[in-house]
Amino acid sequence: MESTSTQSLYNNYARRNLCFKQGNGAWLISDKGERYLDFTSGVAVNVLGYAHPKLIDALKIEAEKLWHISNLFQSPEQETLATRLCANSFADKVFFCNSGAEALECAFKTARHYHYANGQPERFEIITFEDAFHGRTLATLAASGQKNILKVLALK
Repeated sequence: MESTSTQSLYNNYARRNLCFKQGNGAWLISDKGERYLDFTSGVAVNVLGYAHPKLIDALKIEAEKLWHISNLFQSPEQETLATRLCANSFADKVFFCNSGAEALECAFKTARHYHYANGQPERFEIITFEDAFHGRTLATLAASGQKNILKVLALK
């Protein structure tokens, strides 16, 4: 498949000359009407599939009420979900975020704070998969171990 780029976008992916106009479940439909099984999950953050009627209905209802409210204010739905997550997991608190990189940044800071608060500030190293993608923040890029990224960002 031919690669394409645009002058106004960062070239952080080898973009394909393929354009999708619609999705249904796990399937994507191109602008030429061809169907593709989505193995990328929206680059790993959209695991909900496409155009599920229950999700569409829920989004429509929420869009007509309150699409987003800052964490500076109470959100009964958020608090209910947090309670359910804690009740059904090992956790006693949760942190909601919008990306894997943000979740990892929180995990890094939480681990560092834990060891600092327990008198072990020298315990700051993290273990990651070598040459893996962990996000686009400085810390998650450093965690990737990818030599070309570490060199360009002067991280090693």
